Amino acid sequence: MKVAIYTPYLDIFGGGERYMMTIAQILSKYSVDILLDIHLYNLNLRALKKNLEERFNLNLSKIEFKKAPLGKNSNLIERLIFLSNYDLLFYLTDGSIFYPTAKKNILHIQSPLIGQPAKSLWGKIKLSGWDLIIYNSKFTLENSKNNWPKKSEVIYPPVKIDEIKPLEKKKYILSVGRFFGYLRDKKHQVLIETFKKISKNKKAKGWSLHLVGSASLGDQEYIDELKKIAKGFPINFYPNLKYDELIKLYGQSSIYWHALGFGETDPTKMEHFGISTVEAMAGGCVPVVIGQGGQTEIIEEGKSGLLWNNLDKLEKFTYTLINNAEFQKELASKARERAKKFSQEEFVEKINDLIK
Repeated sequence: MKVAIYTPYLDIFGGGERYMMTIAQILSKYSVDILLDIHLYNLNLRALKKNLEERFNLNLSKIEFKKAPLGKNSNLIERLIFLSNYDLLFYLTDGSIFYPTAKKNILHIQSPLIGQPAKSLWGKIKLSGWDLIIYNSKFTLENSKNNWPKKSEVIYPPVKIDEIKPLEKKKYILSVGRFFGYLRDKKHQVLIETFKKISKNKKAKGWSLHLVGSASLGDQEYIDELKKIAKGFPINFYPNLKYDELIKLYGQSSIYWHALGFGETDPTKMEHFGISTVEAMAGGCVPVVIGQGGQTEIIEEGKSGLLWNNLDKLEKFTYTLINNAEFQKELASKARERAKKFSQEEFVEKINDLIK
């Protein structure tokens, strides 16, 4: 069987790229090509492949990277002929689609996509060529399906929970999310201000907040701004922390915070799934996260974590865990068990079932 996989943002190293490259590894028992548009083909392909393997801890040695007539300014006829050589095509769409000609064609949608192919005749024609859409969460599906009327199913992202183990717990509250100065979507300032209030209470003595996230040079000004807000409080910043160090923090931390989507009503600005939440749960952290988006599918309220919808509840739930060690231990144990539902092994099984 010949398999083709295409994601136009392969060099971004995001959750969608991890999803697609994991599919590539799973199907590497067949012939698998990663398709490259003009932009991707002009990159250093050897370095790109190595970076993908290292970033996602995958073995892509049997995978071929191949130039394809895809993306901006590509030729329609060439694309139709080229794709017809494949038995199976996976495409991670950012909202744009093309008419596919592989024997079986599967779209993957990572975040709510609104107002797309169902709106025009040509869009409907292109969508008709796809056999199935797989979504990363029920939340993404529910907020996309009206504009993508196609047979679909949910396959949760792969999380390597076996790599993450609880360690000796410390009085750490952890939050993981990119330090994106332009969007500021991870709500770091909200978390910092909430922790400052909590840390003034004597019962929270010894507790500290740890903020981890990727960052580019352009995000440094934002990080400096956050550090000024946090000055004088036990708040630590870890831009571009190495993965093995992050795993250690997961294991040491007691509570996990997540606030993406706070104050938002637009589904595209909410957490579509929540890989870092699952990773934290695998490390024995109790998740205290916003009760919207894909987070509500991960956490069983009051059993494997706590969901909040306003800052008073975030503060209250955190105090409860700080002051009730037994309750914290009980939720941490159930969070670890719940995390298994989103393991890489579960993902492998779902993808193999899909191929069958």
